[in-house]
Amino acid sequence: MTAMHVPRFALLAAGTLLCPGLACAQQSENGAPLVTATGNAPAAAAPAKDDDGQIEVPAASDNSNTAAPLWSAEASGGISQRDDGPDGSWQTLSLSRQVGKAYVRAGFMRYRGTLVQSDTALPSTYYVGTLGAGGNFHNWVTDVWGSFGIQDYGRISSSLGSRDSTGAKSSDYEAFGADFGKIIPFAKLWYLTATVTGSYAHGKLLRPAPDYSGLTDAETDEPTWSASGTLRLDRAFGNHAENYVGLSVTRAWSSNAVSDIRYSSTEYATATSFATLISSNHIADSWFEVGASTNLQVTHRLYLDLFATRSFEAKSGATTSVGITLRRAF
Repeated sequence: MTAMHVPRFALLAAGTLLCPGLACAQQSENGAPLVTATGNAPAAAAPAKDDDGQIEVPAASDNSNTAAPLWSAEASGGISQRDDGPDGSWQTLSLSRQVGKAYVRAGFMRYRGTLVQSDTALPSTYYVGTLGAGGNFHNWVTDVWGSFGIQDYGRISSSLGSRDSTGAKSSDYEAFGADFGKIIPFAKLWYLTATVTGSYAHGKLLRPAPDYSGLTDAETDEPTWSASGTLRLDRAFGNHAENYVGLSVTRAWSSNAVSDIRYSSTEYATATSFATLISSNHIADSWFEVGASTNLQVTHRLYLDLFATRSFEAKSGATTSVGITLRRAF
């Protein structure tokens, strides 16, 4: 059974919380959303910025006499689809404040996904809040974030019909992470960014008891360590190099990419609790992800970000994700 956590891009969005805003949700290989501060394109992967936190351009814009806005509000959403598996969706809202070369950010994300175990579908909805901070210091970039929320279990569906959990109805969810990277301007309007990311997430999985067993549905703990390394290439374009398009490749690893049920030797006939009969077997995995994104300045203070990613060589199956973010500076 594929384990479930908030998607990595979602955590990235929430950790650095945004895509470049709040959580651009990305599913972790175990199925749960991963929330980070940077979103679909971590701040660490963004092109160089000046002292006001604005992306450096070769020429001043018509509004160069206007103070750079310190606040930005963002709304984003997206979907992810696992090959031959269920899809997931997320929506996020965030608010960030520039403080010199650094920033602080708060965001909220809703993520809905479904796990499939045998012929049983287990939908869950996550509601996660994230606080993040980071900055760009002479093209060295970093982000840190913490996320807290709840996982609301949906109705359990199988060939016998649909029902509510006979055990827990929800569980707590938490995640922490950081990334660190270097932006390298290597030609006019071209940027190469190398980033490393590490995170920890802890949630639970609902494990339905066998039908007609008389036992109560149980939960298993699902702690997950994750790490990744990313190389990203960006090209600025537009009259004042205010827009960007980029490609990225990531090598990702998870300590809990797939979570299988282990059964004890106790007989069901003598068992008094389903929880005493089972435990989780956490299977680690590593995989590749490739991505494409663009960041467009629609008006002086309105920005549109688009991204798409595709994973390969994952034990749980390849996943395609797409998302959109709208940002307003003020």
